[in-house]
Amino acid sequence: MALLITGPAQSQDYPDPDIRLMIESPQSLTTNANIGSIRGWATHPTEQVIYVEIYLDGEYSFSVPVGGGRKDVEDAYPDYYNSRFSGWNQTVNYKNMTEGFHEAEIVAYTEFGGYKSKFVSFCVTRFDKEFISDPEEIKLWMTERFHLWHDRMVLEGVEVEGKRWNMELSWSTATQSFEITQTTVYEYIDEYTTYECTPED
Repeated sequence: MALLITGPAQSQDYPDPDIRLMIESPQSLTTNANIGSIRGWATHPTEQVIYVEIYLDGEYSFSVPVGGGRKDVEDAYPDYYNSRFSGWNQTVNYKNMTEGFHEAEIVAYTEFGGYKSKFVSFCVTRFDKEFISDPEEIKLWMTERFHLWHDRMVLEGVEVEGKRWNMELSWSTATQSFEITQTTVYEYIDEYTTYECTPED
């Protein structure tokens, strides 16, 4: 049977609290400046979760099929229906978004119309160019300090397009690799540093 991905929710859809929905990226209240992804997984005890809808700042943006391989989810929920193939992923160019605070809503749907939604808030900062094609504009050798901060590896002072930034790398279970999970304007970071990714007044 062909997989049908629809647009925004139809009237016959109904809330289903049994859906387990996880948003893994972007991480809550992080600041993003790269081409990244909105990614996670969704599963249900007895029904197939077939797609998720993504709303950015209240506007419908994407429909994304669920079906990516996730052995870790299967291990955590071995009795859930087809939990091994519960991953979903949408590439997003955060540099196309306005600077500041944003909110994403993810709505997961089962084959019978049940749904569940979750929200994640994040911030966006921007490099000058939408796409950096010249590798000479990235100067890793300008990094002033490399250290661990909470569960992240931080490069302080990386130069991009003549400006300096902090870039944070975190481990991603989904991709089994380190990913850039936050990019902020360069500043000295210590154990007391906090980030103010909050809604604008």
